[in-house]
Amino acid sequence: MKRLLVVVAVLLAVVLVCAWGFDSRRAPPENALVQRTRDFEGSETCRNCHAERWESWRKTYHSTMTTLPTRESVLGRFDGVEVLLFGARARPFERDGRFFFELPAYGGEPARTAEVALCVGSHRYQQYFELVDDGTHAFRRLPLVWHAVDGRWSHLNAVFLEPDRDDWGAHVATWNENCVFCHNTGPMPRMRGAAERAPDEPPHFDTKVEELGIACESCHGPGETHVAEQRGPFAKWWVELGFAELGDALDPRELPAARANAVCGQCHSQRLPDPPEKLWEFLATGPTFRPGEPLAGHVVPVRRDTPSVDATDPELFRQRFWSDGTARLSAYEYLGVTQSPCAVSERFSCNACHRMHSGDPSGMIEPEFRGDRACTQCHAELARDAAALAAHTHHAPESAGSRCLECHMPRMVYGIVDIHRSHRVESPDVARDVEGGRPNACAQCHLDKSAPWLAERMRAWWGERYTAPRSRPDGAPQDVPEALASLHAGDAVQRAVYAKAFGRADAALDARGKAWASAQLVIALGDGYPAIRTLARRALVALDGAAGLGLGDALAAYDPLAPVELRATALRELVAAAPRLLADFARSAPPELLLDARGAVDLARVRALLDLQSEHVISIGE
Repeated sequence: MKRLLVVVAVLLAVVLVCAWGFDSRRAPPENALVQRTRDFEGSETCRNCHAERWESWRKTYHSTMTTLPTRESVLGRFDGVEVLLFGARARPFERDGRFFFELPAYGGEPARTAEVALCVGSHRYQQYFELVDDGTHAFRRLPLVWHAVDGRWSHLNAVFLEPDRDDWGAHVATWNENCVFCHNTGPMPRMRGAAERAPDEPPHFDTKVEELGIACESCHGPGETHVAEQRGPFAKWWVELGFAELGDALDPRELPAARANAVCGQCHSQRLPDPPEKLWEFLATGPTFRPGEPLAGHVVPVRRDTPSVDATDPELFRQRFWSDGTARLSAYEYLGVTQSPCAVSERFSCNACHRMHSGDPSGMIEPEFRGDRACTQCHAELARDAAALAAHTHHAPESAGSRCLECHMPRMVYGIVDIHRSHRVESPDVARDVEGGRPNACAQCHLDKSAPWLAERMRAWWGERYTAPRSRPDGAPQDVPEALASLHAGDAVQRAVYAKAFGRADAALDARGKAWASAQLVIALGDGYPAIRTLARRALVALDGAAGLGLGDALAAYDPLAPVELRATALRELVAAAPRLLADFARSAPPELLLDARGAVDLARVRALLDLQSEHVISIGE
């Protein structure tokens, strides 16, 4: 009897928690930014009944996308050590659990100390914002970022893809009218008098969010009605027994593909208000889209032909895309999905590969969907056996050339000092890619092969429609390997893509070929874009570790963000190592690999390629 009473008590407690548990509106807000006055409830309310889902969400980087600065949330090393970047020094330090930067003079302001009031990001890098003390209540981005991948302080000038410049105020941005929209749940910028403000008057804000970070209701929709239906003592069980239906609890997995993709596309797509006049509503009360709706009528994705909203920068949007309209910067994944021929299928959706509550939090994906399973879940005939796969790819079944994603979703998108996969599913075409000035999937593996060689293989395997390219937009000779021409002569995004590709462990190169690739990456360490130098160094470190090239000490001495004179000293040591790396290879290397008989890189021919580089600055839009 006593045991029965205990069981009954436990069951009663569960009922009471689901019926009258945590009430987000009665609980004090976690900070002054959080205010729940609409139909949102907050993730803690969801936790009452969905504890397992809540725990899996807490493991994701979505949950920590925006945080208050605490010793648990701050990733950066605020240890009081000075940081020298782009011609000036700053000192990050902690005092009594609060975080500060001693900053140099920039942007018309004198040298000062700024306190971190907000952190944005927790995966690849973390940005820091101060609360401006001028009555505007604006959170202003500070110039230093912590790069978690490299474990070091970096600068926004090195994170964005642009040439070296010492302007510490170049990327000042306001969280209230920018980051707040996608990095929080239920954002309300509450810009005062947004449409009527005088041109020279700074915007004033009273910004609130329903929850910091990307929480349950960002994807499942506001939960007020759903929670209200569950507050009765037996409501949850009544639904589970089939006597009632659960209302207003949207599950994106059960939506039609287009609507499900829109849930992700509300953030994973650079976009503009639809219609444009809606901007003022967005800046006042926040976005109007709710999960389950189409994006149309709320926002419209930015495309290559979208007119610039900045009269001083007519190329603002065009430069974010390859010439055929494929995105080349991150945060355009939704557009890539909708451009894919697979988009005609109801099976093709973000949820087909990505998992919000399981798998690797880095990418929110199960391990099997990082490989062929992403495609063979629909194209099952190619997974039947190794012979079927080899007949399709004309490569060994176990090689990179038989991996679906390497050919159909190649890495050609720049973002956060890394190269990511394109989400536009397509087949490689050498002529289309080379003539359009965009990376080619085949060339990212066959680093030592020319575009005509690649085109000839495609024509032999897949038919006459695959022709050789007539020329490259930058004028580089086509007898040079396509990857090499792009690394040295391409525009900034091409060079970044191939700096990453030259460090691939699965590239179609033998040991001598990897030594040759290393020598070319040493040249890329002299690039005028700090992000490209960073990618080239990472690739060199990877090659050195895999092939034992003996470059460890020299690479450790080279800092891609150091002042030019320090970089030059370290770079000379690396250049001097090239003949040792290439001595055996050079004697038999074909001339198109840009090596001379002495085993050194043919610098005269390399300089001719470097002179072809275009010099446009790409705005990432953050």
